[in-house]
Amino acid sequence: MAFRAVHAEWGTVFAHLPDLGCGRRWEAVWKTRPPAPLACDECGHAMYAKTSRTGLRFFAHAPGAPACSLALESAAHHLLKLELATAARDAGAHAELEARGLDGNWRADVLATDPPNSSTHP
Repeated sequence: MAFRAVHAEWGTVFAHLPDLGCGRRWEAVWKTRPPAPLACDECGHAMYAKTSRTGLRFFAHAPGAPACSLALESAAHHLLKLELATAARDAGAHAELEARGLDGNWRADVLATDPPNSSTHP
């Protein structure tokens, strides 16, 4: 389970954002035929969009995926990441799930940063 995947044409997409972070609707990747061209940015394996029984949207590795740190995380861990990102956004910060460092040597579960104009706010 992951909240982030890479679309072959649109770049990084986020299951938890209403517009996937690229101006597209969930239906553009969920239950499409042929399947949307999604891959894990961690291991590169194919992914597909899913919705849980409770309505939670996420991405899952297609069968045959290699050992991937995202695939090994528990559902509770993923839900905590989503809760933290939501709280950061509600507090006015920008929050990104599973954000990679520019050099690719690290990945933050949740990376929260001040809004661009934070110096103008008290």
